[in-house]
This record gives sequence, structure tokens and C-alpha cells, in this order.
Amino acid sequence: MHRVLVHIHVYYIATWPKIETYLKNIIADSSCNVRIFVTVSNCIDDSKIYRIERSRIPNMSLVRVPNRGYDVEPFFYLLRSISLDSYDYIVKLHTKNVVRGIDINFNGRYLSRVQWPTFLFEAIAGSKKAFRNNIENLKNDKNLGMIASSYLISNVCYHQDELCEKEIYENYIKKLHAEQITNPTYVAGTMFIARSDIFKPLVEIGLSNETFEQSESRKLGDTKAHAVERVFGVLVALKGMTLCGFDKSWYKDLTTSTYAHAIKRFLFDKRITTNGRLLIRVFRIPVWNIKQEKQ
Repeated sequence: MHRVLVHIHVYYIATWPKIETYLKNIIADSSCNVRIFVTVSNCIDDSKIYRIERSRIPNMSLVRVPNRGYDVEPFFYLLRSISLDSYDYIVKLHTKNVVRGIDINFNGRYLSRVQWPTFLFEAIAGSKKAFRNNIENLKNDKNLGMIASSYLISNVCYHQDELCEKEIYENYIKKLHAEQITNPTYVAGTMFIARSDIFKPLVEIGLSNETFEQSESRKLGDTKAHAVERVFGVLVALKGMTLCGFDKSWYKDLTTSTYAHAIKRFLFDKRITTNGRLLIRVFRIPVWNIKQEKQ
């Protein structure tokens, strides 16, 4: 019997019914003894939590946590609350803000904010068969440390506007004595199923006791939580293991979203250039190009 701990951090309560569907795919696997640990941001009104409480999902605990560190500090709270030796695998899920009209570039492909969480959830527990296959892959391949959506696995790299996050990431690498790890990969979106012992270094050197900044729904990066997102991938490499994805093909969806993004960019494009200028183009013709004042 595989011992599986599922952690779900909930901030966007409205998405709970969809998450409940994925949970049912997980607990349906008779080869797994599943415990579910739900954390809810303490800024969520009590009247809204009934959506979770009425689910009546077996072996589920619900805990209030501070609204800090997005889904990462609640996961650290979990690591402090359990013995990793009591579980074989940990599933990490969380609600995500679906902002329509914003496209994200991953590995040269454009995903909408709707596709992003869908790919992550579907790769882990999109069906009973999908979750069962993930467990079997971990069972049969001892070099496999973590599974996530193959479309959201990327190399760790930092841009000019992420220097604060880069510094935090490098400090973690030093604390973990992981300087020898080159070209690590990580899951953009921090949803995965992984071997539980991968996270032992975080606990052993006390990193799981750290606290994070207040969560801001409008901030897309350059935070401590986003740095730790990348550190999770480094933990896999430290064990000499791999991070892989076995999800279904989303080729048609990605092709459609990429073409749609190109069309939108042709019609109207607003961006901050690398030299700090606000550039607005209509039909690819620049109509506004001005230096941004520093805050």
C-alpha cells in the first residue's frame, strides 16, 4: 500500500469544486492510503469555507494559515507538521488565479492563464488512470523523483527584473550545499507528485522554519516563494533523480493559444523594453515610446 500525502493550499475558494474532482481521482486508487491536508489562508471569510467542509472527503484535515508565501509557506507548514518517513509520496496542489487575457511564455510556447493550472492538475490527477500511472512510474523507476506537467517543466534561469529572487535562490543553494548542481529544472506553478524524502534537506537544515512575505495576487514573480519554487527542482537533482512529465498531448491547444497570442500582439502590444521604456504598438506600428520614471 502506497502512503500518499496530498497537500492543497486554498486561496481562491471558487475553484474548489474543480479541485474536488481531482481529489476524487486520487482517493479512488485502491493501491494508495491517502491523507489529505488542506490549508486555507486566514484572510478567507469563514462563511466561504463551507464549500470545503461539506465535501466530506475521507481523511481530510483543514487548517488555517497566514496569508504569506502564496502556496509555499503553507507547504513548509506541512513539512513542519509531519514526519516525512510516514509517507512514500507527496502530492502538492493549490488554487491558482485565472486571469483571462494574459499569456505566459514557457519554453517558446504561449499558454493562457486558464491553460496553465489545467495542464498542472491534469498531469497529476486528470483521471483515475493518470494518477495510477504516476504512482506506477514512481514505483518502477527508482531514478524518478518528481512528476509534473511536461509543458511546465523549465530550466532555472533569471531575467533582469528578477534579481532579488535570484539572490534568494542562490542563498538557498549555498545553504543546501548544492553548488555542484548545474542546469536544474523546476515546475512552473509548483504542482507535482514527488518522493517524500526529497524534501528532507529542507527540514534537516531548518529551511522549513522560514517565513515569507505577504502574498499579493497581482505580483507575478521576484519573491521568496518564487525562488523556492525553483529550489524544489534542485532538491530532486540533489538526490540524483529526475523531474519528468507523462501528461497527454496538448499540441492542438498550444498551437491555438500561440497563434491567438501572435494575433493579439499584432493588433495591440504594450510592454516595458529592456532599457526601461514603455512601448505601445498598434498593428506593429509604434504609437508610444517613452522612458519610464523610476519608482
